[in-house]
Amino acid sequence: MICERCGTQSDNSARVCPRCGAPLHAYTANSGIAGIRQGRTHVPPPVYGQESERVTRTERYAHDAGRPEHRRGVNPNEEDHNAPRVRKHSGTPQAVRRRGVNRAMLLTILAGLAIVAAVTALVLAIKLPQGHLLLMRATLNDAERQEKVISLIGEENAAATLWQIGGEQLDQGYVTRAIEIYRQAYALNPEIDGLYQRLLSLASAYEAIGNREEAEGIYRDLYTRVDDKNPLAYRYTITMMLDQGRVFEATDLMQLAYDKTGELSFKSQREQRVPLPPIVPDTQKGAGAYWIDLDVPLQSEQGYDVYYLLDDSESELPENGILYTTPIHLDEGVHEIRAVCVSSELISDEVSLRYTIRFPVPKAPKSRLLTGIYENKKRIYLYMEPDEPGALKQEYIIYYTIDGTSPNSDSPIYTDEGFMLLQGKYTVRAVAVNQYGKVSNEYVGTYTIGSNPVKYFRDTTDQFRGFTVGKTTYAEFKKTYGAGKEERVTSAHTYSGEALKVTYDWGTAYFTDVGQTLLSISTSYASMTGPRSTKVGMTLKDLTSQFRDVGQVANAKGNRSLYYDKDVGYGRYTLDGEDAAHQEYVYLREDGGTTTLTYYLKNDIVSRIEMVVSGTTLE
Repeated sequence: MICERCGTQSDNSARVCPRCGAPLHAYTANSGIAGIRQGRTHVPPPVYGQESERVTRTERYAHDAGRPEHRRGVNPNEEDHNAPRVRKHSGTPQAVRRRGVNRAMLLTILAGLAIVAAVTALVLAIKLPQGHLLLMRATLNDAERQEKVISLIGEENAAATLWQIGGEQLDQGYVTRAIEIYRQAYALNPEIDGLYQRLLSLASAYEAIGNREEAEGIYRDLYTRVDDKNPLAYRYTITMMLDQGRVFEATDLMQLAYDKTGELSFKSQREQRVPLPPIVPDTQKGAGAYWIDLDVPLQSEQGYDVYYLLDDSESELPENGILYTTPIHLDEGVHEIRAVCVSSELISDEVSLRYTIRFPVPKAPKSRLLTGIYENKKRIYLYMEPDEPGALKQEYIIYYTIDGTSPNSDSPIYTDEGFMLLQGKYTVRAVAVNQYGKVSNEYVGTYTIGSNPVKYFRDTTDQFRGFTVGKTTYAEFKKTYGAGKEERVTSAHTYSGEALKVTYDWGTAYFTDVGQTLLSISTSYASMTGPRSTKVGMTLKDLTSQFRDVGQVANAKGNRSLYYDKDVGYGRYTLDGEDAAHQEYVYLREDGGTTTLTYYLKNDIVSRIEMVVSGTTLE
């Protein structure tokens, strides 16, 4: 019987197909495989069990084979996963056909696995540090290949690996080779993590071969650029400097190390070698503000020389300093003292002392006489208010004037006797000067005493008898005094720049070159009468009584102001020697010039009278 499902031949007595397990039916000519083969039907045989639209491999093989036992048919040993699972009945065993091993296929698979393994190994070598180390070691002596490796693993990974290889070389004693590798690694990645320790290894390698210059350069880079808080590079550099006898540089670096790291060991190490800075032994004269001048002492506690600079912030110590021998005097102002102690080897730290000296300024003097109008002469007393409690005691000198001029050191000095105000209007002015030369504000008081005093000198009314300076011509002058010795001289008081000088036995007269107007007269002639009937031979007292005199006393030099008016002029007495003096009166002319009347005295007797027009140009 033939199975309608798979076409397998079975016994006529069999109820199910020994191949696919399908129920067997009686053969009919119009159904099943027979019907299909005879062309009587195109309906495939019914499928028993689970239905599936997908063509199974068994069906495909059976279709291709054309008959059940064809070699292209269904492999009886191949399981059809789409066929319904039925319990297999024992029956006649079928022979199983086994295929041979496909060696080409096997070799292909093995080759693929080898390629995969190689690729995996390469990837791991590129990605993992262990792989980096193997690759860099393998290409250590081949620059071209090493460049390729670096391009694969990256410069950062290559740098880290080279630092490791350099350490291995150094451990094995290949110092020069280790240095080359370290420098190559540093060039690849100058900012690598852990750079400080790596560069310490490079510097140590340089020290191992005696190249201290390169080692010091690396240490310097470490404490200036990489990490100025780490003390190691400072210590190694200081040790090298001390070994080389570079004590000055070492102590400077100790100070820098202490400032940057704060480690007391550097400070202690430095203090054992460097002199202590200078001190001011007098605790009352330390730096600060004072209201008095000072003499500042300096001292080295260890007995070293002290060099200092005063108010000089730029010069170098001790090279440009002054050897200290005596206390430094400070006057008023702001001062800075810079000083160092110098031993045979080292220089101490520089000490800077800043002093501010401010001298006290006195208050303005005061008058016990109120300003105002008084009928009779008055004596004025000046005084200073007492210093405030606890203030620095001051000593005062009071300078004053009563002629209206500003008081100064050439003015009279006030005494406890006071001074008199006679007749007229007075402007009293006074200042106080203390022992430090500080000047107070000015006291100003105005007083009017009695009736009008004698008038000021004015050339419009005060002239010689018989001629007028500034108006009389030479021709008119000769009618009285005759002709004298004439000569042309230069003059700044004429338009032409020249003047006529005429000399007489009793003196000289100057006239303008054009018009010959009298410019000046100087005479010792007793018969010649001056302004206000003054003459040669009269006493100083009689002379002074003819003009305004406010009664101001002489100053320390013996000079005395007679009066002062900013709109009219002034009069004053000046001591020229032990027995010589002159008294002058100046009038401010309306044309902008001045007329000066001067009396020359010998033992307080008038010996010569002179009157000069100046500051104006006459024709």
